[in-house]
This record gives sequence, C-alpha cells and structure tokens, in this order.
Amino acid sequence: MAQFIANKDESYDGTLAATAFYPQLKISEFQSLFHFLEDGKETGILHAAKVERITIHQELKTLTTQYATLNELSQALFDDDESAEILYKQAVFCKTAYSLLTNRISTDATKDAAQRQQSLMEQADKQLTNYRSAMVQLMPDVGGYTFELI
Repeated sequence: MAQFIANKDESYDGTLAATAFYPQLKISEFQSLFHFLEDGKETGILHAAKVERITIHQELKTLTTQYATLNELSQALFDDDESAEILYKQAVFCKTAYSLLTNRISTDATKDAAQRQQSLMEQADKQLTNYRSAMVQLMPDVGGYTFELI
C-alpha cells in the first residue's frame, strides 16, 4: 500500500555529497518537505535525486565559473547567505518529486487509477513549476520565456 513520504516510520539516511560549489542534500529533508503519495524506496528516491541533480548542475554550470561558492552567488543576487542554497534545494527536490510522480503515473495505468492519476499529474505540474521558478531566480541573466499550462 502506498504511503506518504513524510509519514514513513523510517527516516532515510541517504545523501548526495557536497561539491566545491553545491551543498550536501539529505533525502530525509526531501521526505520532510514533500507530502505526495508514493511508495518509493530510499534507493529509488536517491537515484532520481542524483539524476536530477546532474541535470541541474549542467544547467547552472555557468554560475560555477562566475562565482566561487553558492554563498557568493547568494550575496550577489539576494544580499544574503542562504537564498541561493534554498532555491538550489528547491530546484533539485522539486525536479526529483516531478520525476517520481511522473514515473508513478506511467506505471499506474489502470482504469481505476484515472482519478488518482489526474491528482498526481496536478501535483507533478506544480513541482515542475516550482523547479522552473527556482532556476529562473538562480539565473537572472538568462533571458527567455516560461510557459505554464493553465
């Protein structure tokens, strides 16, 4: 039976190691922040987070050449020490949540699941929007358009 990630009896210990620029990410923090239905195991969540983090690091690659640390980026963009890290975590965690939700939708294609799938898709879309918002705030010099399905 599916459970809410944040309500699991077990707090996951997995982490994504810190790099010279980016902070360590704890899967337990992901569990505490996201309250969507999923029966994923720690290894699945950790793998999805690793993959999404790689993608995000590629997207933010120019920042690592312009700033020595995420803290320096935060000072430059937000005049504080934590906003860039908060937005970075939001980007990684929201993109991970999106990945897990869409995977759940694709593997739960029964007739009885239609209503549940609609709800999951709405949650997935919200996570994708939050991810995009965080990325736009971290890369203010990048021009472009963002479209949101209404």
